[in-house]
Amino acid sequence: QWAAELAGARRAIKVRIAGADHWAAVEDAGRLRDALGTALPVGVPEAFTEPVKDPLGDLLARYARTHGPFTSTTAAARFGLGVAVTDGALQRLAASGRVVQGEFHPAGIGQEWCDAAVLRRLRRRSLAALRHELEPVAPAALAQFLPQWQHIGKGHGLRGVDGLVRAVEQLQGASVPASALEKLVLPSRVANYSPAMLDELTAAGEIVWAGAGALPGKDGWVSLYLADAAPVLLPPPHPLELTALHQSVLDALSGGYGLFFRQIADQVRATTHPDATDPQLADAVWDLAWSGRLTNDTLAPMRSLLGSGRTAGSTAHRAKRAVPRGRYGSLTAAARPASRTGPPTVAGRWSLLPQREPDTTVRAHALARTLLDRHGVVTRGAVAAEGVEGGFSAVYRILSAFEDSGQARRGYVVEGLGAAQFAMDGAVDRLRAVSNARERGEGLPGTGFGSTGAAPAF
Repeated sequence: QWAAELAGARRAIKVRIAGADHWAAVEDAGRLRDALGTALPVGVPEAFTEPVKDPLGDLLARYARTHGPFTSTTAAARFGLGVAVTDGALQRLAASGRVVQGEFHPAGIGQEWCDAAVLRRLRRRSLAALRHELEPVAPAALAQFLPQWQHIGKGHGLRGVDGLVRAVEQLQGASVPASALEKLVLPSRVANYSPAMLDELTAAGEIVWAGAGALPGKDGWVSLYLADAAPVLLPPPHPLELTALHQSVLDALSGGYGLFFRQIADQVRATTHPDATDPQLADAVWDLAWSGRLTNDTLAPMRSLLGSGRTAGSTAHRAKRAVPRGRYGSLTAAARPASRTGPPTVAGRWSLLPQREPDTTVRAHALARTLLDRHGVVTRGAVAAEGVEGGFSAVYRILSAFEDSGQARRGYVVEGLGAAQFAMDGAVDRLRAVSNARERGEGLPGTGFGSTGAAPAF
């Protein structure tokens, strides 16, 4: 009845579109005629039949604003047009930003179209629904979840060289004491770990180690990286008062290739410091290494350095002193000249660490991904504990973009750890399973922790 009243007031007209009768606003008379060839009733004022710039585009844009995601076939059937004609008009709308194309339906029905504003509304409501589904768990559940997530404990450990690569991938960028790296951190994650496994990967160029600051005695902070991820994850070098000797070592390695210690020493003595002794050069090399400027193709010199302390407790986790290899030859030990490669604490090939990626957005993107992979649930406290440059705000924007694209979920996941928490989907499910097991009074299988157990230190 209302439609008939509008028609009587000349505000609506009755037209036939795609073989069916429809009511239309009188303002659309010209668009329907020019875009669809629709016959207009008698008496339509001339003001409403004047041509417009894109009549079909206007009709499809309105259809998009009032519908969810749709296919070109659906829109073509609605207006009685060919699919090719409809698809071409939608492509023009997409070029102007009025609609977007993609696969939006969860059933995967193919390429669809959606109004940009409608898609934003759908995304906001979907994210709100996902956040509502997240019920916070107790912090104790997170303490039980993390060992399992980081492959710590019986039944969760990784195996072999491939397992070591996965452990490094998850830990890359995290600074740990060098003395604990091969005593606690890696053996707790990789079954039957041996130093030769890590040396195999560093010598092959798959893994890079970097210093992150010196510690009292012979120890220091060290981080591991996958070689292809190092440029985007390496932090800026630690502050170091560069002496002329330090600069000479850097200049010797500026060609971009690796050099043995003796080659470095020869170049330094031939150019700027003819009187520099091996111990002085070795100290300069390690100053640069701990500050995050140099690396080596093996961890053997680091192990030798950790085992060279003269007093007990010079490192947090004392390493065994390496036994020197015997040599055969005509020279006795007393008459033999200085080592051809230098002290054992500087063995192997030294080189400059890769140049950092200059794009800050790329670095922040890589950092956010790594934090998600390492923690499963990223909280403000977890970021602060790692000493991330710029703090939580440096990765918050990227994590929010991950939520918009479905790569992470935001919500109040763990009680008492702040509202801004981001988690991977798999992590949320496993954390929920741990929490449910705790509520049933069960321990976490394969970790050795009961319902009141605590997570290990690393």
